[in-house]
Amino acid sequence: MGRIKKRVYEIVSSAEEGDKTSFWFDMVIICLIIISVGELIIATIPGMLEHYFWLFVVVEIVTAVAFSIEYLLRMWSCTEDEQYHKPIIGRIRYALTPLVLIDFISILPYYLPFLIPGVNVTFLRTLRVFRFFKLGRYSRSFQLMIRVLERNRESLLGMVFIIMVVLIVAASLMYQIEFTAQPDVFSSIPEAMWWGIVTIATIGYGDMVPVTPMGKALGFVISLVGIGLFALPAGILASGFSEVIKEEKEIQKKENSENYHNTTEKYDICPHCGREIRPEDRQK
Repeated sequence: MGRIKKRVYEIVSSAEEGDKTSFWFDMVIICLIIISVGELIIATIPGMLEHYFWLFVVVEIVTAVAFSIEYLLRMWSCTEDEQYHKPIIGRIRYALTPLVLIDFISILPYYLPFLIPGVNVTFLRTLRVFRFFKLGRYSRSFQLMIRVLERNRESLLGMVFIIMVVLIVAASLMYQIEFTAQPDVFSSIPEAMWWGIVTIATIGYGDMVPVTPMGKALGFVISLVGIGLFALPAGILASGFSEVIKEEKEIQKKENSENYHNTTEKYDICPHCGREIRPEDRQK
C-alpha cells in the first residue's frame, strides 16, 4: 500500500521528466479545466443552456467527478511529502494550502445544493471559475508569481497601508470641500472614498467630479500621488521577478555543473593525453 500511495503522489504531483503517466494525468486535468471554464462561459450566452442542456449536464458531471477524484487522491497521498507526513494534522495543513483550497472550492458548487437545499445555484455556478486557478499548479509563471508575492509580502503590505492612509485622508478632505457644493454627490466620507479610489488608481470614471476650485486642486494633487503610489508596487514586483529568475538560473547552472562532474568522475583520465579512459578503451 505504501508503494501505491507513493506512486499516486508522484502521478498527481507536477510531472517529472520522463514520467509519462504523470504527464498524461496533468494533460487530462488541464483539458478538463479548460473545458469546464469554457462550458461556464458559453452557458451564459442566451439560448445555449436551453438548446444544449444535456451536453452541459454531462460536461459538469464528468468534470465534477474527475476533480473530486483528483482531490481525494491528493488528500490521500499527501502524507508521502515530508511536510505533511502526519496522517491527520498533515492532511489538514495540506488542505489549507492555496492550491488545494482552490481544488476544494472548484468542486464545492457541485455538492453544496445537495447539502444545503435552496442555495443560490447561479452564484455556485459562478464559483466554478475558480477551477481556472488550478492551472497555476502546472504553470511555471504562476508559481514564480506566488514566490515573488511571498518574498515581497511585507513591502507590498506596507504599500497597501500607505494607499489606505492616502485614500482616507483624500476622501475626508474632499468631503469637507465638496459637500456644500454637491451634497448629493459627496454625501459622506464613504461616498467620497469611491472618488478617492478612482482618482488614486488614475481611472477617472467621471461619475463623481469636484466642481470647486479647492476640490479641483485637491483632485490634481491626489492624481499625481496616485501615479507614484501605483508605480512603487510595480517596481517591487519587477525587482522580485528579476531576483527569483536569477536565483533559478544559478540553481540550474549549479545542477548542470554537478551533473557534469558526476558524469566525468565515472572515467579515469589518461596522464599522457588528458582524455577520458572509458571501459571500451581498457578492452583495447
